[in-house]
Amino acid sequence: MYKVIRVKDKEALGKHIIVQGGTFLNDSVLRAFEKELEHEVIRPQLSGLMGAYGAALYALDHKKDESTLLDLDQLKSFVHKVSATTCHGCTNHCRLTINTFADGQRFIGGNQCDRPVRGANHENLPSMFEFKKQLLDQYGSCSGKYETIGLMMGLNMYELLPFWHTLFTELGFGIELSGKSNKKMYHEGQHTIPSDTVCYPAKLMHGHLKLLESKGIKHVFYPCLSYNFDEDKSDNHYNCPIVAYYPEVLHNAFSEESEIHFMYPYLGIHRRKDLPKHVREFLNREFDHDFSKKDVSMAVEKAYKRYEEHLEAIRKEGDRLYKYAVEHDLPIIVLCGRPYHLDEEINHGIDKFITQEGAVLLSEDSLGHHTQKTDTDVLNQWTYHARLYSAADFVNTCGYDKINLVQLVSFGCGLDAITTDEVRAILEEHGKIYTQIKIDEITNLGAVKIRLRSLFAAAQEKRGKEHVR
Repeated sequence: MYKVIRVKDKEALGKHIIVQGGTFLNDSVLRAFEKELEHEVIRPQLSGLMGAYGAALYALDHKKDESTLLDLDQLKSFVHKVSATTCHGCTNHCRLTINTFADGQRFIGGNQCDRPVRGANHENLPSMFEFKKQLLDQYGSCSGKYETIGLMMGLNMYELLPFWHTLFTELGFGIELSGKSNKKMYHEGQHTIPSDTVCYPAKLMHGHLKLLESKGIKHVFYPCLSYNFDEDKSDNHYNCPIVAYYPEVLHNAFSEESEIHFMYPYLGIHRRKDLPKHVREFLNREFDHDFSKKDVSMAVEKAYKRYEEHLEAIRKEGDRLYKYAVEHDLPIIVLCGRPYHLDEEINHGIDKFITQEGAVLLSEDSLGHHTQKTDTDVLNQWTYHARLYSAADFVNTCGYDKINLVQLVSFGCGLDAITTDEVRAILEEHGKIYTQIKIDEITNLGAVKIRLRSLFAAAQEKRGKEHVR
């Protein structure tokens, strides 16, 4: 009642309640439900099949003039062949299952992108995810006059890479990035993960650290950041606890025999005035170079400027893509999550599937500059969460009826138990559809594709009914 249906006040359900679903065929579940409500409810004999009947009725209402189902004779002669292969069309190397039918038609499953189905030359609609990846590609590995610093491409580094890359290179350090996440890299660091209940993005960091170690990198930097930048959209601007303090876990997870010099200072990037002082103290403590106050201050200021330029580029591209979609009367999906959902090992190509289905894709951080602080029923104290609420507010108030929001959620994220309810409430208050997709270690996108296609269909039907009214 409270977790699945998410009822806040059981009295709001009323006194005449009919239950459905196979779960209520369990007498103890039914009775527990009644005891919580303090009155009896009605359970039809067909409770477990009511959803199926509803789907059948929906199909009848939306059926085509001519059925495409096989008749009895066709079923008797029906044959098909199943084969498996690995696609080499892109770096995903998807394991494909190919069903070939008697008439030569094929159905391909297991693909994360549309290359096996539509060919390599098929063009997708514009995507903020692709644009943000291109922005980050500017910051690659490089050499310097001082030591090479290893940076792990995970968690908040998907947003703060321009800042830290600029800071270290301006001071003369080299940079080595751990590279893109993949399943092999995850398995390499899996034995150092102390808890399997943490979210997949955090568990991937062990693989990134292990990869830098295998490259011979001696110095790895990943700071503890209790606070993010204050974007004036929340009551406070904390980092998610995993993002803020997972460096402590990584430091303790590696053996004492490891040759990695793992640096995880506690820094306050939100404190622009005194950050240079703390960065200089950290550098002079860890390295024998005696950096001057002036050099560190200049490097920090350039890092802030580069980060601000990075955010501004994202906002401008978001405006451009929104205008493009409106001018061409195209659907828009705002794919909301965290900076690290840009990682292809985490999002599993969901962003590509959305653009393949005919929608322009925006991200939560490309829209916030159009909204004020959102009124919420929960304490709004996390920067990433505030962006989600602002994105939902934008979807409600922008005035474009072909825009919808999809929220990506990691299985191990406890905080998202709060954000999902709040984003849903903000959207549904204005009659918008809320869609949530739980990701992480999933490899089969079948259920995800069904959910997204259902969203497209439901949104289209809803617009049609509103037009009739």
